[in-house]
Amino acid sequence: MKAKDWRPTELVLTWRDISLPSREEAWRQLRGLRMTLPGATATNAARAATFQAALEQAQQLMTAAEGAGYATRPLQLFYALSQGGRAIAAASVRLPTTVSIPDRENPGQFKAETIAWMLRGHGITAPATSQNRIAKVTVKADWTGLMPGVAAAIGVQGLVPGEKVNLGDLWPLIPESNAVPLNGSPKFPALSFGGGKEPLEGSGSTYQVPIGFVPDSVRQDIGDDQKKLSLFLDRYPSLRGYIFPAADGNPLGWQPDDSGKACSLPVYWPHPQQGDPEWGKAARELKSFRYRGSVDWWAFPSVGSMAESLHPLLVWWAVLFALSMMARYEPNNWAKMIQIDVSGEANAIEHILDQALDIVPTLLLEAIHLAIAP
Repeated sequence: MKAKDWRPTELVLTWRDISLPSREEAWRQLRGLRMTLPGATATNAARAATFQAALEQAQQLMTAAEGAGYATRPLQLFYALSQGGRAIAAASVRLPTTVSIPDRENPGQFKAETIAWMLRGHGITAPATSQNRIAKVTVKADWTGLMPGVAAAIGVQGLVPGEKVNLGDLWPLIPESNAVPLNGSPKFPALSFGGGKEPLEGSGSTYQVPIGFVPDSVRQDIGDDQKKLSLFLDRYPSLRGYIFPAADGNPLGWQPDDSGKACSLPVYWPHPQQGDPEWGKAARELKSFRYRGSVDWWAFPSVGSMAESLHPLLVWWAVLFALSMMARYEPNNWAKMIQIDVSGEANAIEHILDQALDIVPTLLLEAIHLAIAP
């Protein structure tokens, strides 16, 4: 049998790699918050005690995850994130809040429900874990519980309750999955948002920012067709309001990257006028999400029937929950999935479980800042 052509992947250290905070830096900042007590914890002793204890548990669980093998690491990672979520809720100035949920006693009707800062239950389930491929595992958000409560705590929309979502659709929303994809070329991955840090002031009819990590298969399908590009961009609600400054048929400005697997292209928006709500704000704050620091901004798609983009914290929440459920309740299938010699998904799973060690503490730090912002 003829061996397949194989060439090693070139490992390139990027400016992003250098600029992102380390896990040690993130934990140092998180530990500092435990004495200064941010947001609602500053005036409520019960919230403060929960915040401090939950962050201590989160850090200890992450330390345990670092020393664990892939067979059990998802358990420690998810519960570290879960306990961190309790700290986020305790600090949030948005909780308690009132939401509308289905009334079980009156089918077809809704009732008011209070989401308190002390949250109960996961708020997410994995209805079908008996799968032999991780991409086919599904998750389903609940109306109440920790995951939707954390979404409310940071002021973002969560997964639509009751809708099943495949892990294969959530995986590409993790920016780090670009390096080691789970399968094939994704249709709607996380997109990098380059530049856009200067305040939108002065004159001009438009402003533009390049978005990156668009799969090359998407470029080949779209070409220079503005209608097709609109169908793609419309899946990214944070990018709404874009325009095309040139007539249809003109080059859209695709720029393939060195890998040949992804591209970037400029996206344009009308320049705000003085007095507009967007005046004086940075484009990246208006059109993307801060992910792992001040230099790291991404656009995320909506999932299912969501009206808004899915926040990266909730992407990681759903993925780590699903992996932990597989490891806990389907140990045989999970062992096969992570068997590196025979599983086509094992390398991608290992990669994400390694990346989580650095990303989870940064996500918690970023989310706490969102939770305490008015």
